This record gives sequence, C-alpha cells and structure tokens, in this order.
Amino acid sequence: MEKAASVMPNHATRSLFLSCALIALLTVPVAARAEEPTPAPPPPALVNRLPAFHDVAKANAAQLAALPAQGEALALFKTAIGPQLGLQDAAMTIGAKGLTPTMSRELLITDLTRAANELVRALAAWQLAQVTKDLNSTTTADQRQAVQRQVEAQMTWLTEGTSLESALKQVLALSSESPTEEQIARLGGAAADLQAWASETAHREWFRIYNWKDQVRQQRGLTRLCGTWQWSIHNHQNHREEKTSVIFAPPGTVSSNSPAEITVLGDSVYLRWETRAGVQEDSLIFSAEGQRLEGTFVNTAGGWGSITGKRTATCFNEGGGKPTVSPRRQHH
Repeated sequence: MEKAASVMPNHATRSLFLSCALIALLTVPVAARAEEPTPAPPPPALVNRLPAFHDVAKANAAQLAALPAQGEALALFKTAIGPQLGLQDAAMTIGAKGLTPTMSRELLITDLTRAANELVRALAAWQLAQVTKDLNSTTTADQRQAVQRQVEAQMTWLTEGTSLESALKQVLALSSESPTEEQIARLGGAAADLQAWASETAHREWFRIYNWKDQVRQQRGLTRLCGTWQWSIHNHQNHREEKTSVIFAPPGTVSSNSPAEITVLGDSVYLRWETRAGVQEDSLIFSAEGQRLEGTFVNTAGGWGSITGKRTATCFNEGGGKPTVSPRRQHH
C-alpha cells in the first residue's frame, strides 16, 4: 500500500509535465508563425488576354475541315469557338431569340455576326495550313486526298474577298502526288501564306468581338448624353460660380468641342477635357430620368468643385430632325 501510494504522486507529476509540454508544442509554432512577415503581394502587371488560336484550331480540326459544306460557321462559333476563345457573351448574344430590330441595331448584331463568321473562317484557314505543313514524303495517299478534298470544298469560301487563291491552288496541285523536297518547300511556302492571313484575320476579328461590349456601352452612353446641357459650376479654389452651355454631339459625330474622353457606365459619367490651359476631369451621375447631371470636377490648375447640369435640349439626328429619346433603365 505504501509503495502504491508513493507511485501516485510521480504519475501525477509526469502527467502534468506531459500536458505542459503538449501545450508548449501546440502554442509555440502558432506564435512563431504569427510573427513571420506577411509576403508582399505581387506587383501589378499587364494581363495577356490573347487566346492560343493554334490550340483552338487544333482542338476543332475536324469541324473546321468540314466547313462550310458539312456545317455552318456561325453554329460552330456559338457552340465551341466563341466559348473557347473567351467570347461567351458574344456567342450567347448571336444565338439569342426574339431580339427586336431596334435592339439588334443597338447591339450591333450585324457586325458581330460578320466578325464571328470571319473569325471561324480564319481558324479554318489556320487548320488547313497546319495539315499542309504536315505533308511530306511519308504522307499516305489517303492523307493527301483528304487535303485535296478540303481545299476543293473550301476554295470558294476561303477566297471570297481574300488573297488566298494562289496559295490554295498551289496546295491543290502539289498535294496530288507524293511530294519531293522541292515540292515540300513550295508547300511550306503556301502553308505560310495561309497561316499569315489566318493569324492576322483571327487576331483582328477576335479583338473586334472582345471589345464589342465596350463599344455597345459607349454607344449607349453617348446617345444618353447627347444634347444641350446648362451647367452650373462652383469652383472652390476661388469661390466662383459659373454657368455655361455644354453640347454633346450624337454618337459618331466628331466635334472640336467634345471632351477628349467620355466613359458612361450605367448612371456614372466620366469626362476628360484637354485644352491648352490643362486637363479637367468631371465625375458625374445621371439623375431625374437622365435629365440632370450632378457631380464634381478637378483640374490641373488646382481648381475643384461641384457641377450641376440640366438638359435644355434633346439630341437631334442628322437626317430626320427627330429628337433621340434617352433610353431609360428597365427593371424586370
């Protein structure tokens, strides 16, 4: 009994020691980690948004090779090409049903559709250039005939409004038999011509479609802003009040009195004026159903203050003389 009693204090001591050690192990690393410096965020950099056109052409090689006889370029853009190139909104808009003529004009559907078709045509030429490059002395007769059939089927489509006829005829003639080293070199030249046109066209049309939403927003903003405004300006630098008329021209109209930059996002309006006296920036908000503008300004001369604008005349079209109605936001 005495021996057992003497063991108990030692056991309790060991348990207490182990508990303290465990607490130390759990808390010390946390405290150490808390003292570690937070890594600095990466510096800002320009984003490369260009897609890999070559990979997209390769991934859709079979569908592109079947155009236009066995498929439709626009359908391929809507289901595959558009989403793969980061153009989902454009693909959905082209495929939208029930758009009114007014909405179609506002969304530039005709130009958007044309650009989508041209982009797919460029990728088809890119894919054809790639299979042409692959023709060599070991290419089978079936592979050469497949290239010939593709060229024959796409000749009219690819040459309409382009300079590809000579290159395509070269591919058609040189792929009819097993190529020699000289023929391989000539095929390489024809393929390079095809790919050069395809690359230039694909990049151009992709940028047009990628910037499409910004262009639509800008057109809407310019239409909404168009007209004559009476502005009341309070300059806090010298406590002066000034009233002036500001005229915003219709979209597409160039005016020497227009701001150097106009950006309209929803109800927010940003204006940048550049003159010999310096630069002024206005930050404004539409109110009262688009009939008023309120906000602030700041300029390089040190001036800053408030702007209150009231529309005094609507925007008139060049031909009809009818006022352009400012679009209102619809809530659904």
